[in-house]
Amino acid sequence: MPYVYKRRFLDTQYGIRKDGDKFKIGNSPVLVDQDGDITIKENEFRGSEGLWNLLTRMNMNKEHVTADELTKYKKILLLTNAHLEGYDPACAINVGRGKKFRESIDPTFARPNSMGVGSGLRRAWKNNKLTAIYYNP
Repeated sequence: MPYVYKRRFLDTQYGIRKDGDKFKIGNSPVLVDQDGDITIKENEFRGSEGLWNLLTRMNMNKEHVTADELTKYKKILLLTNAHLEGYDPACAINVGRGKKFRESIDPTFARPNSMGVGSGLRRAWKNNKLTAIYYNP
């Protein structure tokens, strides 16, 4: 595919990148056979246009990605921690501003809402009102 040769189109944050003489995604090496199928940590994924879009392109075309391909991509991200900061399983999701993050990664991995219950509990704790919430004599 022609876009593979143009670096400005490649997604090295959430996708495949070259590390030395090997290709990796997240913290794991990627093996690609002559048919374009992908093997990661002994898991095989059939290569398709949509999956390759997700694995390589920074701005993928949502119309070319099926729900099955998005499910495979999520499994790959979970296997390799490619969606996490520093590819570390103990870290949070690596939040990006790009189209790919907004349209495929963010909706796939729910993040806690900053204005949800947790923020209300933090405010109550800071204002020393937490005991009133949990302790009712």
